[in-house]
Amino acid sequence: MLGRFFPLNWRPPVDEIRFAAEHGFDAIQIRSDRAGEIGDDLRADPRVVGVSFAAGGVEPVLEMLVFHHGEPGTIARALRANLPAIEQIGFRRVHVHPVGPDDAAPLLADDFGEALEIARTAGLSFGVEHNAVGHRLLIDPTSVRELLDAVPGLHFVWDLNHTRAEDVASLQLLRDRLSLVHVSDTPLPETNHHLPLGRGSVDFSVVRDLDVPLILEVGGLPASGGPGLDTDEVLLDSLARLRAVVSDTGLGYGCGGAGTGSGRKASLTTRSTFSRLPSTTGTRPPSSRRDRPTRPATRIVSKPKSARKSCGNTVLCTRKRSYADSPSG
Repeated sequence: MLGRFFPLNWRPPVDEIRFAAEHGFDAIQIRSDRAGEIGDDLRADPRVVGVSFAAGGVEPVLEMLVFHHGEPGTIARALRANLPAIEQIGFRRVHVHPVGPDDAAPLLADDFGEALEIARTAGLSFGVEHNAVGHRLLIDPTSVRELLDAVPGLHFVWDLNHTRAEDVASLQLLRDRLSLVHVSDTPLPETNHHLPLGRGSVDFSVVRDLDVPLILEVGGLPASGGPGLDTDEVLLDSLARLRAVVSDTGLGYGCGGAGTGSGRKASLTTRSTFSRLPSTTGTRPPSSRRDRPTRPATRIVSKPKSARKSCGNTVLCTRKRSYADSPSG
């Protein structure tokens, strides 16, 4: 679940974490647009936020939106600036969403390689998210694969809403490098609308057998109808639809892949925020579970986003930023 920590649709982190825990979300994804300013963006002490995450049994997940203007070391500098808040909040799963001009593309391999070493030292699972067509960096499967080949150990965050139908098969081949999948709908062939599930034409059946958290990134952008489409009710409806995809409930919601079932039960287990160690093999980061009873359904996370381990998925939920000048996630 994407946390609504932005001006036009915001509630305090403690309340957002409580909402996530009460409705079976296992994680909340927080987005950092300004390196070193996570506490300011949350309008809360990161140490207090970390205590709330731990008390609620909800995993914090960090997305760093990094504007790369062609200066070497940009990504490593952003990660270093965020390390104090990363430690205080208890993030163990961090990824960078790089945006910028074509000039930055030749620098990505070295930059991510440097940042990966910092992440490993800090005990983090570290990944990169690709972009939708219309951006300049990492918009096609070839460029994503070349980056992952150049930086062994770097994980991949796949955003279904950024993905053209013709690119799905190629990105599925990267499943062994996945650390997260972002889930929202879009009216293909148009991408990047971040619609609630069922309001576009994405085939969500591709996530059924993925053993990584699934992050709901729905609503909030002008293309998706604005902030009215990232309300609690809309998010919970998308959660139900996603649970139907990754479980065998057979609910017929009409969104791509929903209602056909996976033939396996989904369980609402939780992942440990603090006990996960980073992968050094270039494959999926190890999973773990919190020391508390499991919940009875699919695992959902808030971006402040999860489907459960017995189903092989974690459903994580995110809310998109509501103001028009925010780059899409």
